[in-house]
Amino acid sequence: MSRSIEALVLGALSALSCGGAFAADAPGGAWDLLRAHYYANREFGEVDEGFMHVEAPNSTPDPAATPVSLHFGDAARGKIKEVRLFIDNNPSPVVATLDVGAGQPISEVDFRVRVDRATAVRAVAETTDGKLEMRSAWVRAEGGCSAPPASSGEGKTGDVRFRSGDGGKSLQVSVRHPNYSGFQIDPATGDPIPPHYVSHVKLTAGGKPLVEIESGISISENPTFRIVSDAPIATPVTLEASDSKDAHFSATWNGAATSAVASAGGTD
Repeated sequence: MSRSIEALVLGALSALSCGGAFAADAPGGAWDLLRAHYYANREFGEVDEGFMHVEAPNSTPDPAATPVSLHFGDAARGKIKEVRLFIDNNPSPVVATLDVGAGQPISEVDFRVRVDRATAVRAVAETTDGKLEMRSAWVRAEGGCSAPPASSGEGKTGDVRFRSGDGGKSLQVSVRHPNYSGFQIDPATGDPIPPHYVSHVKLTAGGKPLVEIESGISISENPTFRIVSDAPIATPVTLEASDSKDAHFSATWNGAATSAVASAGGTD
């Protein structure tokens, strides 16, 4: 999210708790601000669920780690260059921006996200011919941004886990990272925990781009992304990531096992 629109949205929420009442359908609400900032008066296609759709639970048992899936139909694969995922009523509504235009056609991308209160979760895709397609789902939740950290303490920040499935057509990548939202409280001291989150992830497969993701505080602790393609995902798969404190991590998986942990090299 640009600093100007983030300041505008966070300013509107500053007098509220993390679960405050910023109505999704209120005039001048978060989506109106975001739509005007990113898309101005451009029109959206909104009706063809076969082209693209968003899958999310109507009521999530864990608002700090809610599964959200973006599905792309046959007509969409290879025709989408960028997707933004929004959670309207989160303190930072832009969850992630995905560049999927340069790699192999992707049929599904899965996330785990923080959902702060009842909200629309929406994806806006820009196609290669410049059109916009938007799909959404409704999720009921409370307090996902302020939920206390759940890390077990095992491993180190920047460790990366790769897990392949579906005959090599799916790949799940997890980065060990606290992904602090800035709305959490340290249970030991009672002090606010400053935001610290993975801000950029780039995946290449067989030396070619797979997906590039700009992300923020609405992604859950230990950010996890699952990519599904119609064809087996080539190896080696390399991850390059950075966080909001300018730490950098990289790891490579050669496909030798269905699941593997790579201790990422990191620099501050």
